[in-house]
Amino acid sequence: MSGQTPKNGTSSSTGLLLFSGEDKPGIAAGIFSALSPFSVKVIDLEQLRIGDRTIFAMLILLDPAHASVIESDLTISANNLQLDFACQITQHTETLNNSQSKAKIILVGNSFTPIQLHKVTSVVTKHAGNIERIVKIADSPVLSMEFLISLPAEKISNLRLDLTAIGIETKLAISLLDESRVMQSRKLFIFDIDSTLIQEEVIDLLAVRANVGDEVALITAAAMRGELDFSESLTKRVALLAGLSETVLTEIQGKIHLSSGAQNLIKILHSQGHILTAVSGGFIDVIKPLMDDLGFHHYRANKLEIISGKLSGKLVGQIVDANTKAQALVEFARITDVPISQTIAIGDGANDLEMIKLAGVGIAYNAKPILQEAADIVLNIKNLDAIIYLLGLSNLDVTGGKN
Repeated sequence: MSGQTPKNGTSSSTGLLLFSGEDKPGIAAGIFSALSPFSVKVIDLEQLRIGDRTIFAMLILLDPAHASVIESDLTISANNLQLDFACQITQHTETLNNSQSKAKIILVGNSFTPIQLHKVTSVVTKHAGNIERIVKIADSPVLSMEFLISLPAEKISNLRLDLTAIGIETKLAISLLDESRVMQSRKLFIFDIDSTLIQEEVIDLLAVRANVGDEVALITAAAMRGELDFSESLTKRVALLAGLSETVLTEIQGKIHLSSGAQNLIKILHSQGHILTAVSGGFIDVIKPLMDDLGFHHYRANKLEIISGKLSGKLVGQIVDANTKAQALVEFARITDVPISQTIAIGDGANDLEMIKLAGVGIAYNAKPILQEAADIVLNIKNLDAIIYLLGLSNLDVTGGKN
């Protein structure tokens, strides 16, 4: 009976085949060798290794008349391979559920706890979702897991909100990628700079050189928390820098460090053809060389007034505040012909609030509470590499976060 194909009109069955044991070369070859005499169709297949163990699972479509001999041959093959084997044969039925949508939940962190995973999986169940597959997609520089789920299309928006809340509560970076909205197109990324793209706050570095570090730091912290109007606070801080030599600006450029993972993220974004932009409440006098070196397409920041080689304590032109950042996002998107829905904004402070809300996806990076509450994705680990996985950039699978 081996090798025969069921005649038209005969019933068919599905066989769920599960092999497990110590990992070694030749497992897949041995299993397929045992199946090759039979006219079966492979419907699904996955092999994974955990530690030194392997799990090989396969779903096949078969003639029920062949079930016994297939199971017998596979049992012999499993024994020869020193694997445990289980087989379940059931009647095959076609099931269609057009109301179900596919989506991916991406988790990123340094490690995961059972409590975090329980909260994520429970909320999937709450929204009538089913977890179909869980795979590790990265283990360095961050740990990242992907949950492939199916759920009613109308549940996706509320699931996204609940996952964002879980991320804030458990300090876990979570994103939900709705596969029905995947678009293989270029995106526009707009970065805040101070304490986001770079580790430092430039004005604090300048303040130290002007011997007003403590005074400026207090004003900066209050402004980033949203407790002070940004424009007013910036004007006060810049005034404290009056008399500082302009040569200090060049010196400060050498004291700036990219945030962890920023270089790798930027490299990947460039390689995939995305548009890189930045907008900062800091100073163009300091960041321009960095932006040019990194290949940013467009950027904007405040301009310090310099008179006779010294900082006057004033700014030239419009202050880059929260509204200006949102306007810059709109302008950069227009110039590069990228829809707002295909933009991603990354920031950390209250000054980034408007552009985070406006962008297609807003990412709060180690951010103040006011920004975390407004963001689509909350990233509370100090590694920008995580964005690669949270947005599905590792395989160009990027979707918008706004409904």
